[in-house]
Amino acid sequence: MLFTCLSYNVCLEQGKSSGTFMVNSCSCDTSCNDDYIFPLSEEEEPQKNIPVIWKSLKHNSLDFSKTFGSSGRSLGGYQWFSGVTAHFLPSKGKNAQEAAREAFSSLQAKMTSEGLKLKDIILVHLYMKSMKDFNVINSVYVTEFDLCPPARVCVETLLPDGVLFCMDCLAHKYNVAMDDVLREEKLVMHVQSVSHWAPASIGPYSQSIKVRDVLYCAGQIALVPCTMQLVSGGVRTEAIVSLRHVERVLQAMSQKTALHHIIAASCYVTDSKHVPIARSIWQKKLRECKKVEDSEMYRDVTEVCGLLAVAVISHLPRDAAIEWHVVAVVDDPLQRKHFAMKMLSEGFQIECESVESSSASCASISVRLSLISPSASHLDLDGPLRDLVAMFRQAVEKLSEDCSASPLSFRAFFKEDVFDAEALQTGLQEYLEKYLGKKTPALILVPVVDLPGQEVIHITCWLS
Repeated sequence: MLFTCLSYNVCLEQGKSSGTFMVNSCSCDTSCNDDYIFPLSEEEEPQKNIPVIWKSLKHNSLDFSKTFGSSGRSLGGYQWFSGVTAHFLPSKGKNAQEAAREAFSSLQAKMTSEGLKLKDIILVHLYMKSMKDFNVINSVYVTEFDLCPPARVCVETLLPDGVLFCMDCLAHKYNVAMDDVLREEKLVMHVQSVSHWAPASIGPYSQSIKVRDVLYCAGQIALVPCTMQLVSGGVRTEAIVSLRHVERVLQAMSQKTALHHIIAASCYVTDSKHVPIARSIWQKKLRECKKVEDSEMYRDVTEVCGLLAVAVISHLPRDAAIEWHVVAVVDDPLQRKHFAMKMLSEGFQIECESVESSSASCASISVRLSLISPSASHLDLDGPLRDLVAMFRQAVEKLSEDCSASPLSFRAFFKEDVFDAEALQTGLQEYLEKYLGKKTPALILVPVVDLPGQEVIHITCWLS
């Protein structure tokens, strides 16, 4: 079913009801309050990189042709596919469009073998070698999806030479044996025309897709909706405006939804100096969220909101300085289950957090590996990787008995100038299979320019 409301299209699938959204405020007012302008504390200042020499170090040696994989199918009908790679070598007579088509063909073949189609994809992460290829890739991408394409986040990152892009995606399909009564609609918001409340798409993607009580959103940069130009004023203004776009998309999809309903968040910035700015604004906006009235067990809302991962990458669409990407749940945030632990491992600190939705339909896990003892000239990664994955398994086991969510994606942001990517991939895959067996999630490696503080790896995992 397709209907139009205000200045955007809404697609409603697998449901028998429809509704309209009323969004009255204008996002074109991009002024920022002075409250957001505050000095950075010493703890927030960007950290200097610590030189590390790894055993058997090789520079950017990851063979992306061997990384195609997938998670198992969860009880809720979700499955994650990773390592969809477009190989581009002009010397061999192949152009970028042909490389992109081959990548989609391989994805389609893999999905077909799992009983799925491209139309079942609800969220895509697209990592590009160069943002200069944005239009070329989109020209192929748009032919692969119908009027209701998946939500998407697109950034440029440090991929090896010969790789045009690397993509991973989340697909969802209801079990055919499931009672029709249990099937809820798939609601897709696809902004295609100029509006005054949130930016239209700058590519073939939807702003948000809602499946059951979960909202999968596209990445948001600070475009002025009525002009579709990047807002002026610097990174602070961009951070505030783009996060405001996120909030308005959430409210449009579900009127009671706000930033504190976010359960997983990623923030991409193009300069290490932007990291503390992004984190400070994120914390301030969450604290502004209204407390749940009559709550007998009030907790700081920032504790149970989205686990934030901040990564420094090389380039964003439209030369933006910051991009937010979130997943939110229409639940009671203050009833969510939160778990945290940390340990030391051979000169590293490992910190793990998990948040489970109050509906027990999904969860998010974050694991950070930070270097705290750089005295050794050579460091062995095997022990810390083993402990990292073991801690991740503990977090999965800590989920409530009512939670049937399975680990689907294991996204590893890692400092490209520090790691042997091939050794990292091999080690993580080995320990994931050892500790999780059939529940092993899809492994996704994302080489980045920098991470906050002394972090060298930041893992984000989605469970549903």
